Amino acid sequence: MEKGSPEPDWAGLLPELVALICEKASSTIARYIHLRLVCKAWRRALNRPRNLPPQAPWLLLPRITEGEGSDRSDELVFYDPFQSKTHQFLSPYINGKHISGSSYGWLVLEHDLKFSLFNPITQCTIDLPSFTVPATFLDFDTLGRCALKAMLSGNPSEEGCVVVAWFSVYTNWELGFCRIGDTHWTGLLTGDNRQHLLDFACHKNLVYTVNEGKKVSVYDLHDLSMRTFPSEIEYNGQNRLTFERIYLVHGDSESGEPLVVRRTAEDSITKEVFVYKWFDDRQQWCQVQNIGKRVFFLDNKHCINLQLEEGQEERRDNELYYDVRRYLSDSTPTFFGGNFRVGINQVDLNTGMHVPLNHSPTGVFLFDVFQLPMWVTPSLI
Repeated sequence: MEKGSPEPDWAGLLPELVALICEKASSTIARYIHLRLVCKAWRRALNRPRNLPPQAPWLLLPRITEGEGSDRSDELVFYDPFQSKTHQFLSPYINGKHISGSSYGWLVLEHDLKFSLFNPITQCTIDLPSFTVPATFLDFDTLGRCALKAMLSGNPSEEGCVVVAWFSVYTNWELGFCRIGDTHWTGLLTGDNRQHLLDFACHKNLVYTVNEGKKVSVYDLHDLSMRTFPSEIEYNGQNRLTFERIYLVHGDSESGEPLVVRRTAEDSITKEVFVYKWFDDRQQWCQVQNIGKRVFFLDNKHCINLQLEEGQEERRDNELYYDVRRYLSDSTPTFFGGNFRVGINQVDLNTGMHVPLNHSPTGVFLFDVFQLPMWVTPSLI
């Protein structure tokens, strides 16, 4: 721009021209958000883009409010590690609510045994049934929550969407579910089982579970039938030196069978990560070194299975990211609070070993020992 020339009047553009610009430029949710920030006229003219390709996930950072609990905040801060950008959303609705999980861009919120869904980008909310527990169980959790993990079977806009929750050991259930519009939760797995739950995942109307007995089972929510795979997974549990964490993640649409991710740690540091797939011809779980065009993202609770399309700038294949590490500096890890940089480990699936840590080049964030970063796939639906 030449010196002395007038500033461009972005707000004065014809609405039809703004709509055309936005249609061409809104190839990702991040770009859509940036376009909305230009001015009020652009926000009015900008329609939500439809049929966007799958978006690379962002990290939902811990919610910190000085002098109050981690849930006492109405601000959500997301960090995009692949673009090294931070996105902030003011969301009064979440103040005082605990985030039990995330699926398809929606957060599962809990407060005083009341549950709801919340999309942090669109600010849309959906009420879920309250959870009822006997009076003797009301002291179930010092953090004021009863759901240890929650996830959705699909986008809430889809018919038959199911919310599945892993409840505290102080309740009568380990797993329960409800459909959008239900008036109550339905028990799926009771807490009196000898082998406690290690993890669960859901996809469409199927819920996959794995327990301490190394057994993987599949529940069909249509008729509540259940089947168990005849072979056990490889799992060594925990001892003085090592700790293993098992994740379940739904497989591709063709096989429909889940994949098992096993992470081994020593002194709280992840050493190896392996992926296992069920082979019918062998009737056992076997390690695989190639997950095709999919990318896995692990956090403390979930494993996201994502397939990015051709032409996306974030396109990655056969990769697994895990263990968001907290660092006071480039070499000193911390697990007790303070400032930290986001660090993401990537796994070489051929060896199970991690590749060098890729920490954020910019941005130092606050850390709460009771709250860990969570992967969230942004969605406008």
